[in-house]
Amino acid sequence: MRAAVLHGTGDLRIEERPTPHAGPGQVVVRIRYAGMCGTDVEAFEHPILPPDMVLGHENVGEVVEVGDGVRGGLRIGDRIICGPPDACADGCPACRVGKTNVCSSAFPHTNGIGGPDGGMAEYMLIADANHTMLIPVPDDVDPRDAVLYDPVCVALHGVRRSSFRVGDDVVVSGAGPVALGAIQFLRTGGARRIVVLGTNSAKFPLLQRYGADACLNVRESGDLAADIREALGRAEGADVTFECAGKTASLANCVHAAAKNGSQVVLIGTIATPMDLVQAQFGPREIDLVGSFVYTRDEIGIYLDMLRAGRVAFPEMVGDVIGLDEVVSRGLCRPDRGSALKILVDPALR
Repeated sequence: MRAAVLHGTGDLRIEERPTPHAGPGQVVVRIRYAGMCGTDVEAFEHPILPPDMVLGHENVGEVVEVGDGVRGGLRIGDRIICGPPDACADGCPACRVGKTNVCSSAFPHTNGIGGPDGGMAEYMLIADANHTMLIPVPDDVDPRDAVLYDPVCVALHGVRRSSFRVGDDVVVSGAGPVALGAIQFLRTGGARRIVVLGTNSAKFPLLQRYGADACLNVRESGDLAADIREALGRAEGADVTFECAGKTASLANCVHAAAKNGSQVVLIGTIATPMDLVQAQFGPREIDLVGSFVYTRDEIGIYLDMLRAGRVAFPEMVGDVIGLDEVVSRGLCRPDRGSALKILVDPALR
């Protein structure tokens, strides 16, 4: 089979690899789509993943082999979401209480991140099917919608982690797929006003179609705190603020300019650089910083149910669909990567 193999920093090659076969407790999936994530870009630019790995940890496909001992009733031909690890085999304290998203052994067992090869290939092996989120895709759900589960459910988990209530005024910092997901769930959940902070005004019409009431370009604002209050139509900041960009500057804007005294800032984005926040500058305002990390199996189910009911929809989130030969040129190194939304890899495209 053909696969996109990352050998090291800046060195990704399309290679022929043996097609995997399912042993006991394993499943083989023919990949329909693999979503390209910021983690893939980070791994291409910096040595954060093991070498010689097939990228791709956001995958949807069709079951082609099921090994002995696989639970859950999976059958050949089933369309499934291939999510991250589920409750671990060790029964760790986090997994015992349903917090599988913070299991300490999850990342090392995630396809395309911790060691097992990912889905930017024609086929992918699920090495431990009984402890992986393998979620059936309903017949009436398009696989292009199903594969968006990762950024959408990251957003959903963050909203559910927050103190958000119907009628709240909120700020979302970021303009990528996670921010779009947050806007949709906040709008559906009854936010009074949603103000979005971004750096690319070209994205603002799409953000407004998704439900943003106002969009502010932080690079063009002379007084961001004042502009946010004006956009919210109130004399104080947001009831809840959601950091979705994964940037230190974005977090600083959330804490210092967006959040009202005594409120929450939810850290949905993954910030990979040191943060230079000074607690003495926001501690007296009692700003709560709330961590949020990925999602649970139940939240994938919530997404699929809401999608089928027409309560959420994500048109225009997919910016491009590319083949394996284009993973570098039109994916990891595309010139407009900063303004593109979700890129999907279709291994069948030539």
